[in-house]
Order: sequence, then structure tokens, then C-alpha cells
Amino acid sequence: MNANESYEVKAEAFRMMTGQMAPGKDPPRGSYPEPLEKRSVLWDRWKYEHGEIIHAMEIAFERIMGDV
Repeated sequence: MNANESYEVKAEAFRMMTGQMAPGKDPPRGSYPEPLEKRSVLWDRWKYEHGEIIHAMEIAFERIMGDV
């Protein structure tokens, strides 16, 4: 999995768990997301709190999907 794919997997998991768009993702037009600064803090905290699970998820994804 390349860096972009890894980010996309993390960003989707972050959205599913927090309801927020990851920093660098464009929220849908007409939505009212948290400001980028707050999303960045949430993103950093989420990665810190769930780092071990995130890493395991990436390994599992690679093992299941292989070279797509």
C-alpha cells in the first residue's frame, strides 16, 4: 500500500469513528465541518489513541488486498 492509499484508509476510518473529515479532505459542499484547526487536533489525537489499531488495520488491508 502506498502512502496515498494508507492515508485514504486512515481518513475513512477516522470519518467513520468521529464523523469528521480528515485534514486534507474536502468536506461536501453545504456541510458544516469543524474548522481545519480543530480537525487537525482531532486527527492527531485519534492517531495517537488508536495508533496500534491503525497499524494493524494497514497490515491486514495489505494482506487481504495484496497488490491491487
